[in-house]
Amino acid sequence: MDGSAWNHYREHFLEGLEQAMESEGYGREEIHAYLEQAGGIRVTKTHGRRSVAGLNQMDNCLWKIPALVKKGQLFQPVHCHEVNRERCRMAGYEGYQYPVQCFKADMERMVAGRQDELASFYDTILQQS
Repeated sequence: MDGSAWNHYREHFLEGLEQAMESEGYGREEIHAYLEQAGGIRVTKTHGRRSVAGLNQMDNCLWKIPALVKKGQLFQPVHCHEVNRERCRMAGYEGYQYPVQCFKADMERMVAGRQDELASFYDTILQQS
């Protein structure tokens, strides 16, 4: 990113997240549901040895990928694909896991939760009629 793009990093992040989800096979409806449930973007500082070490490990992984960076394109599909298939530790999961598998499990839980909400909603409507 060039210097002026940092003024719009939230939009760039959101666009990249949508592209990453699309590249993993998620449809527009699933992406919209995920973003809706996630809420607005909140920027926080990363601190702590484990968090910073994880970022350093990801950076090292990216430098090892034998694919060229596509200039003028912020989202790099090959790099996104590869880094999400490197085992690491993630909040909410025990031990080392593959991010792509954990995200899939999170998405499945989200869909199941939404289906439970819908079933409860329909049960309420049926009880009222």
